[in-house]
Amino acid sequence: MNLKYKEVIIYLLSILVLVIFFYFSINHLIKKKLDIINFIDSDIHEDFEIEITNNLNDINNYLKEYLFIDSHLLKYKNNEINIKIKIKEPFAVNNITKEVIFFDNTTAPFNYFKSDFLDTIKLIDKSKNSVYINKYLNDSYQTLSTLFEINQIEYIDDRRYNLVLTNGRIVMLPKVIDSKLLYFIKNNIDLIDKSTNYRQLLDLRNFHNKTIRLK
Repeated sequence: MNLKYKEVIIYLLSILVLVIFFYFSINHLIKKKLDIINFIDSDIHEDFEIEITNNLNDINNYLKEYLFIDSHLLKYKNNEINIKIKIKEPFAVNNITKEVIFFDNTTAPFNYFKSDFLDTIKLIDKSKNSVYINKYLNDSYQTLSTLFEINQIEYIDDRRYNLVLTNGRIVMLPKVIDSKLLYFIKNNIDLIDKSTNYRQLLDLRNFHNKTIRLK
């Protein structure tokens, strides 16, 4: 009789322990405040945001792998985490390679970004491989974009560029884009635009040999 009594007591105690365990576990889950994660003014795709969220504990090392990210900032407030991701300045998009090209020659696939962000990048790179921005182009592109309404760019033979303008005309640039070339364009662009010969292309490839061609 005593043995059975002990077994019943042990059984009841086991049940009680389980009940208490489940009670406190459920109560803890109910009362626990879940962290709310906000991405502030984010240009990155929702899927990538989820990946970042899953790596918050080691976010510094995690984001080092993504060279198109210029900086990131986390702010904690109560049960909220606000994340600010700053992306480097984009240069162009290449619809062949499905990549964004940034001014420092970093590239990244389209699927890391929201479509709204991609739509803000107006320059189209039509190179078979994503364009490489050499020193000449880096130093002169801002000036060139004020002289021409550039719609597309193409990297030719890994040495020079063609510019496709919004009106469909092509500007064939020489390998060396220097101050002499830019000065010539600035001072002659109105005359060139008015030329009846300038309908398809402006060939500046031999500019440094004092030869240009209009077609």
